[in-house]
Amino acid sequence: MLRIFKKWFFAFIIIFLTLMEFSSIEAKALLLYKGSERGYGYNILVKYFAPVLKELIESYDVIDVEGVDFSNMDLQQYNLIITCYYSPQMREAKKYLEKLTHFLINGGKILIVNNLGASIDTSGSNHPGLAEINSVYNLLGISYTFSWKKVKPLSVNIDNEYTAAKSFKFENLRDVERFKMISPYAKSLIKITTEDGNTYDMAILSNLGGLISYSYLFDDEGKVTLNLYLMISKLLFGENDTFSFLVVGQDNPDLRKALDYTLLSYDWKSAVVPVLSVYDAVILVNGVFPVSDSRLLEYITNGGTVVIISNGDVRKYIPDLIVDNNVFPMPKDYKLPFSKSISIKIPPNGAINLMTSSSQDSLVWKVKVGLGQVIFYPLDLLKKEYRGLLIQVILSQLPISIQPIVNSWSMFIDDFPLPAYNRKLDIITREFGDITDNEFYYNVWWPSMKQLSREFDIKYTTFLVTNYNASVTWPFSFQEYTNTPQQLLVLKELLNSNFEIGIHGYNHIPLTADRWSAEQLDLVLSILKIFLRNTLGESYIPYSYVAPDNIIDLFGVEKLLKAFPSIKVIGTTYRGANTLSEFEILFDKVVVIPRTTYGYYPEDKLIANSVLALMSLGTYQYFLHPDDLFSKDRNPEDKTWKEMYESLRSFLSTMKRYYPFLRNHWASESGDVIYTFFKERPIIKKESGNISVLLPTGYHLPRYYYVRVSGPFTLYGGKIVYSYGNLIIVEQTENKMEIRK
Repeated sequence: MLRIFKKWFFAFIIIFLTLMEFSSIEAKALLLYKGSERGYGYNILVKYFAPVLKELIESYDVIDVEGVDFSNMDLQQYNLIITCYYSPQMREAKKYLEKLTHFLINGGKILIVNNLGASIDTSGSNHPGLAEINSVYNLLGISYTFSWKKVKPLSVNIDNEYTAAKSFKFENLRDVERFKMISPYAKSLIKITTEDGNTYDMAILSNLGGLISYSYLFDDEGKVTLNLYLMISKLLFGENDTFSFLVVGQDNPDLRKALDYTLLSYDWKSAVVPVLSVYDAVILVNGVFPVSDSRLLEYITNGGTVVIISNGDVRKYIPDLIVDNNVFPMPKDYKLPFSKSISIKIPPNGAINLMTSSSQDSLVWKVKVGLGQVIFYPLDLLKKEYRGLLIQVILSQLPISIQPIVNSWSMFIDDFPLPAYNRKLDIITREFGDITDNEFYYNVWWPSMKQLSREFDIKYTTFLVTNYNASVTWPFSFQEYTNTPQQLLVLKELLNSNFEIGIHGYNHIPLTADRWSAEQLDLVLSILKIFLRNTLGESYIPYSYVAPDNIIDLFGVEKLLKAFPSIKVIGTTYRGANTLSEFEILFDKVVVIPRTTYGYYPEDKLIANSVLALMSLGTYQYFLHPDDLFSKDRNPEDKTWKEMYESLRSFLSTMKRYYPFLRNHWASESGDVIYTFFKERPIIKKESGNISVLLPTGYHLPRYYYVRVSGPFTLYGGKIVYSYGNLIIVEQTENKMEIRK
């Protein structure tokens, strides 16, 4: 039975570590005492624990648990709860324990001083049993049974790492209780041996918290037995075995999202914390160069990396960005188009450039300090489209780094098949003679796109729209779609091809609450569903949807999923502001894919958008339209179809040549990969220059990573897909992968 329980507990720990939030934006501690105990818990917390939190730059609240409605209290702002109670009585004790359970499940940690304080309900009935009590203790890696008694300790052994002094005096009678450690992550800090030969663990620390019996927090002379600073710092900052960053400064949404996309852990504080050695890099928002803080200087000198994101003292016009290939592999002689003025800082002598410009300006640079380094990054480059650039600058300069990536790209063809109107447009007739828009779509454009698919082995997802009318009320007809026969013929062709058919909508009106009434939107989507069934047959199931004008709100998403519950991808645009424009999962089932790249030209812009997206998540998502040729905003230079086609072909060729590891998928397949990426987070550990990556049983394989390791290494449980020298693309093929130096 115990073996089964241990398996359950280990599974919980793995799921907890993968599902917990990986960032903390200035979270704080909560210190709980009982007002009825006349200062017992309050005095201990304020005298011994609050000063430690202050020293660790951790904000905290001190609250009387009896003076608040604790079961309904919002605990999201807290990352650590420290309780100190004398009595076992608690109002609504079961609800209290349930609240603590949810706090632990949601990523919090709990340190219990003296006793749990909730084994008896003050009402006189409905007392918690061992099941309720252990619902908290078990998550701390501890099993508890009612076994309290007073004994005279024969010996008291305090863990050498955590002891607060060299010697202590324990001669008086003291309490003992039976706590059994059930987790390999739990460690006994104080072990008592009694005269009858029994042993008791009276202070325990685990990944998620711990307990300290009051009887052993102090010795007979009142000396504190344990190094509370070390205990709490371990709970707040963890061990030095995970990849993690410390961000210091005001909250910045783009930096936060950039770090979120890496799936690596980070802490966000308003000031530099005392414990820095656990972090792979410290990022200073609006920091100052040169570094003067003594703690940061010690961290850097001992091998740490500090990244200063700040405005410089010189403002210059920068035509382009030249990224060093040691930061990220770029197409040969390629410059990211920029054409903006930004504030930069002139680097000191001896600085190493990481990013420059054709204007001969140093934009991102680093300087060596002792065994470590300081990197300067312009604050003006901390923008949404350049998030990945910052991440690669940081990871590329660390002695060892790993970043999970999506490794998937898709090509969306919006508005196809589409209604045509047999128009003879000047831009078409100039190049092709006396043909209509319909003939261009289906006799010129579509054959060209199929040729590209064959040449580059691309699986398109097309998104049909049936009308371009502005109707948002009944009647909803499909007359436009039947103007010419080609639309239906191409739909049948697509059904029997290696392409996916997604839906773009009945018409091009975005599904938002300010454009549609609930009743009319339900109606039009039901009518569209019947039309698709009549046109494509019962076997057709839509999995992908693109929002008209890339705009949709949660109202529209709910209505869409009600009519088409099979939809698992919603396409928008990454450059949107007031739309769903981030990679995210809605309602635990549908993936928002904000497309990063669009159009046919200019080619350098297509490459820039795609490569910057690869830097961020290891994916780019591309879309175009069949009518881009004669759209003024999408063909502003009035290019011919041949010119647009050649630009598109050159772009696709460049991406395939320089990033051959990228897997091409239908939109729905890419959505599945992105869903797995965010939902099934790998557990990444490091030790002595080695990396281990664990995926719990049942998680999907393969998974992919950007890996950088200085020097030779051996890979177990995975394989190298592609190598750029300093950057290696690794595929994880087994649940446990190791990179050993």
